Amino acid sequence: MAFFALGENFNGFFGKINPGASFVAQASSEHTTVTGLIEDRNGLAAELSPSCFLQGSYRQDTAIYAINDVDIVVVCRLWYPPSDGGSARGYGRDEIFRIIAAPLLNDRRYSSKVRFGPTSMCIKVDLGIKLEILPVVFKAGNYDPSLEPFVLYRPSSQKWEDGYARQHQRWLTYKNQNSGFIPSIKVLKHLRSRARLDAVSFHLECLLFNLSDAVFKNGPADYIPAFLRAIANVSAAGWYMKRVLTPCGERDIFSTQEWRMESWGRFHAAVVGWSRLADIAAATPDRNRAIAAWKALLGDDYFPW
Repeated sequence: MAFFALGENFNGFFGKINPGASFVAQASSEHTTVTGLIEDRNGLAAELSPSCFLQGSYRQDTAIYAINDVDIVVVCRLWYPPSDGGSARGYGRDEIFRIIAAPLLNDRRYSSKVRFGPTSMCIKVDLGIKLEILPVVFKAGNYDPSLEPFVLYRPSSQKWEDGYARQHQRWLTYKNQNSGFIPSIKVLKHLRSRARLDAVSFHLECLLFNLSDAVFKNGPADYIPAFLRAIANVSAAGWYMKRVLTPCGERDIFSTQEWRMESWGRFHAAVVGWSRLADIAAATPDRNRAIAAWKALLGDDYFPW
């Protein structure tokens, strides 16, 4: 246990890294308007009977600083592999993207801000807040848009792959019950951003998800040193030799297609340094020195006296 819980100090820290109300309001407004256009039963995308839901940091409450992007999954009433359960003809990936983008390209508010191409993973709409719209289809045999997996096209592999956005969200919520799991994701994203490392948020979520639930108990003065220590105590190579699966178990995050060893090695080296600082902050019996150590770790402008 840390000598000092520093609850008010950590409340101030999270108050500074959590997105402000104005970002939340803008994200909610843009999401509502865009999904309304896409789902319009009389609109330009109606032939695919699209149904939208949110994924990503905005939906999962893991965003920090500002809400820079809103991730929207659009489930189209098509099936992969193709079957007679949906359309009377087949639709390729490019045509699906074109149809889903059509209502936005036809709207003067968005027409000049829509971007996608043959190698795009999603349709991007830059409104200051970036909307990333991912068209997906049903997995053959499924007729319920709330069930997963759905199927998405990955241009890097030129293959259709299973996706589990809703299940991923449910696993994060489950892991967060009576623990500091979600705040830990925010802290690790904050440390990554301060160090300007290239680790993607999804991989950080998966890495932390694979740690013991016991790591995230008590307050931030306890769980921050605990989760950093749990990562640092295994070598970078040792981690990379493990199978570290996503919460839904569909793939290993330590692979050349996901988190490359070179990038992971740089991140792990940073974690080792962060872990030492966090242990000092938690173990110091002098309150002012403990605060100074937390400020050194989390940022002088972020962690208050």
